[in-house]
Amino acid sequence: MICPFCGREMKEGTLDTPSQPVNIQWYPETGKNYLDKASNSVTIRSISKFEFPTAFLCFHCHKLIMDIPERANFKFNEE
Repeated sequence: MICPFCGREMKEGTLDTPSQPVNIQWYPETGKNYLDKASNSVTIRSISKFEFPTAFLCFHCHKLIMDIPERANFKFNEE
């Protein structure tokens, strides 16, 4: 994959948490506290499903790009 920010080749890999089995979640910047974040989150990798989402890393501009799995748990409410 070509990086859309700098135009260089990106390296393909997977997201994992090898040291401890935890979920990988995305939260909006506007979350003020944990409850607000938890109600507006996307679970990208669930520990119960043993998923390892593919991601592309650009070593030049330090960007990580990935598709959200279709089974991701969307709790995000767009305002």
